[in-house]
Amino acid sequence: MKNYLIFLSVFVVGISVFRFIYLEDGLSIIINVCFPIIAGIIIASIFNPILVFIQNRLKIKNRYAAITFTFLFIIFIISIIITIITPNIILSIRQLMKDIPILFFKASKFLSDFGSENELLQNYLTEITNRFSYLMSWLLNFAFEKVINIFSAIANMLLSIIIAFYILVDKEKIENWTFRLSCTIFGKKTSVEMFRVMQSLYNNVSNYLAGKIISSIISGILMFIGSKYIIKSPYPVIDSIIIGATNIIPYFGTFIGGIPILLINVLYDSEKGFLMFIYILILQQIDNLVIDPKILSSKLSIKPIIIIIAIIIGGGFFGPIGLFLATPVAALAKTSIDAFMNYKLKGNSDNFSIK
Repeated sequence: MKNYLIFLSVFVVGISVFRFIYLEDGLSIIINVCFPIIAGIIIASIFNPILVFIQNRLKIKNRYAAITFTFLFIIFIISIIITIITPNIILSIRQLMKDIPILFFKASKFLSDFGSENELLQNYLTEITNRFSYLMSWLLNFAFEKVINIFSAIANMLLSIIIAFYILVDKEKIENWTFRLSCTIFGKKTSVEMFRVMQSLYNNVSNYLAGKIISSIISGILMFIGSKYIIKSPYPVIDSIIIGATNIIPYFGTFIGGIPILLINVLYDSEKGFLMFIYILILQQIDNLVIDPKILSSKLSIKPIIIIIAIIIGGGFFGPIGLFLATPVAALAKTSIDAFMNYKLKGNSDNFSIK
């Protein structure tokens, strides 16, 4: 009778959770309610390495003063980006939107010279152009529509920053309390292993993301220099942003970002398109052979084949977001599996080698 009541209780709770999440859109409600908390935790995780660096470099013992310096530094960087880069981005997007009909006319004329057998290719080009135009229009309309909700967004962001601030202030106390709670539930030995794995995961992924962001910024700057001063492309800001954003994807990022850049430059000027193709190839080799190894220094310790498989699976199932998150998720999975194997094998993994 006791087991039956336990099973019935679990069943009722499960049905209630299922109904709330899937039938009453409860998952979106939970995400919306918890968004400031989740965003605050993410902001604190991103700011923590900067905070530690400022404390160690400037010898600041007062935590509040160190956090204030950290936030001022971030605000300074964001101000520079908004002041210098944003106007150029807007001008480039406006110019590109004006040139899209001209580029499409050139492409149609170029393809028509090959005869009616290229009708399929023309249809593909028309579809790509329409989708690109729709994307640009959608981005502008989205920006105007979101102005209505700007106060709500600012309120959530301020709340997230406040949460991040207090997480950084009491991070040691929060960690100690969480560790004590874990020891109470799972025992000290298991909790020590769990926290060791989580610390390893955090260090690996945070170091990788920080290094990859720096690598992407360098690649974007190199792309801007080559596009503006060497090739003299009409849209150097857009070229650099695309390469910088897609470069977060290992190995294939530069090629993925290079496809729309090549398409636009070839339609604008075939000679510039060919030079851009050569420059992208050179930039991709510099990124893979020089920039990434120097900055990342194999932080994740995962083989290229695992990264490639993760990118294929992530992109296939989750689209662009999956491409960007494939490598960190693969690193998390591999680190967790390695920790589990070490725990099961009691650290004697060498005794279980084939050779």
